[in-house]
Amino acid sequence: MALSTIPFPAELRAANDLEGRGPSKLEILPLLSATLEEIADGLDQKAFTSTQLVQAYKARIKEVNGVFRSVIELNPEAEATATALDVERRKQGRRRQILMVRSVLHGIPFLLKDNIFTLDDTETTCGSTVLRGSKLGSEASVVKLLRDAGAVILGKANLSEFVGFRYTNASTGWSARGGQASGIFWPGMKPSGSSTGSAISVGLGLVSASFGTETTSSIVSPSEKSGVVGYKPSRGMIAVQGIITASAEKDIVGPITRTVKDAALILDAITPARHGAAQIADSCSTADLHGVRIGIVRDPTQTVDKAKLDAFQITVDLLKAAGAVIVDDVRLAGLDEYISLPDGMKQIVLDTEFKVSMEIHLQSLIINPRHLENLEDLIEAIKHDRDEDYPSRNVAIMQRALSTNVNASNYREMLEKQLYFADNGGLEGAMRERNCTALITPAGSLLIQSFAAMGGNPVISVPMGFYPEGTKLKHDPQSGFVTVAPGIPFSLYQYGKRFDDQSLFRVAYAFEQLTQARMKSKPYLVPKLDLKDFIEPPRLRANL
Repeated sequence: MALSTIPFPAELRAANDLEGRGPSKLEILPLLSATLEEIADGLDQKAFTSTQLVQAYKARIKEVNGVFRSVIELNPEAEATATALDVERRKQGRRRQILMVRSVLHGIPFLLKDNIFTLDDTETTCGSTVLRGSKLGSEASVVKLLRDAGAVILGKANLSEFVGFRYTNASTGWSARGGQASGIFWPGMKPSGSSTGSAISVGLGLVSASFGTETTSSIVSPSEKSGVVGYKPSRGMIAVQGIITASAEKDIVGPITRTVKDAALILDAITPARHGAAQIADSCSTADLHGVRIGIVRDPTQTVDKAKLDAFQITVDLLKAAGAVIVDDVRLAGLDEYISLPDGMKQIVLDTEFKVSMEIHLQSLIINPRHLENLEDLIEAIKHDRDEDYPSRNVAIMQRALSTNVNASNYREMLEKQLYFADNGGLEGAMRERNCTALITPAGSLLIQSFAAMGGNPVISVPMGFYPEGTKLKHDPQSGFVTVAPGIPFSLYQYGKRFDDQSLFRVAYAFEQLTQARMKSKPYLVPKLDLKDFIEPPRLRANL
């Protein structure tokens, strides 16, 4: 169901109330700040139902989506799913009510980036109009995991079309289906991509959690710009089957949440048991970092502004005070070599893998209305579809990828180099050499992120600070969007060892507790409707 066709809720009555009573409106947390853990507790305590939660989120989306363009489409089945999960949650026993909960995600609505395929009445087109009506034979692996855990799929979030692998002459956060998304902390703020809408929606309290995908920075960077937590798990933790990827070899699917612990709870709920290993959320219990070695790695090609440097220094001091051992000036052994490579060499692997991944997706479709079989077909369809806004938004990245060949010598050569950058020459090797649990950077860096992508390392971005009052506005020279302004957030980027996500969560949770930066988040425009407006007062319910 297209977002524009969704009717505004005509009544505030709950669709189902299994106890016949409800709380005072004052007991309900505002959705702008409510965490997934708090919402799950509210559901357990019968403060509200999943159905009411879905109704509230849908109304909030409708209220502000014309400004921020974060949601492409809502799932018309979401309320029915929520109602069924409400019924399942509380089945009557002979003498007492039995709580039936699949996981902490039972009845929790999620938005999915529009490249994560679902078998419901929503499209999955990577934001493109030329893929409308196309279907795979099964849902994405992560969707099945979410449904099995009791989650409600609320709809599809906007993104940079084709996960940022289409155009070079326009801003991130645009798709033909979703339009141009914008940031939430200043009018005309530049968003980040490619999981743009997934992050904005959490930042505005349009949902408590969402899923995005990342090749390089596509979860953690949009989350930074929306003042929320973005987590890219170790590659392989969650399968990417059923996802339209830029690279089937490097893409990772991960959660975007309000807090570090929320992300941990989601991963625990949907990832297979790890041979008796402790739950990831168990790491989110203390700010004590005694004995934990945290390295600082810097991007020599990057200039970091004073506001970020000041906040980073405060962060380092707080981590030291919490007992961490700070290892300064950690150097990646392969950094200089990677920097010296020509741009064509740096791009060749992802360009080639994008072509391969996209053609595998097109050829896997069981319904393919435009009969698109390869990347060349896709490019031509975009050029001839008015909604795709070509040539104002070009297809330069796709055309670059079109010329690649998996048998080309430069591709094979770079694959060999990436084996070094992924291990001894990259983040993994640096943490081994300096005996570090995690690495941190003063600011988000595409260069360091590239090493994380090659290595499959987990990465988390957690709010660190905000530009102060009096900050001079800066604009993106290409799009004119605002990039720096008072109140725009920035994050601490933290990198972990491959398959040691639990240790990274320990560091990230401690940092979050020490700073509580997210509590200072103030979007310039927020929905007025809230969950309390969808919970029927007891005096009215008694008359039903």
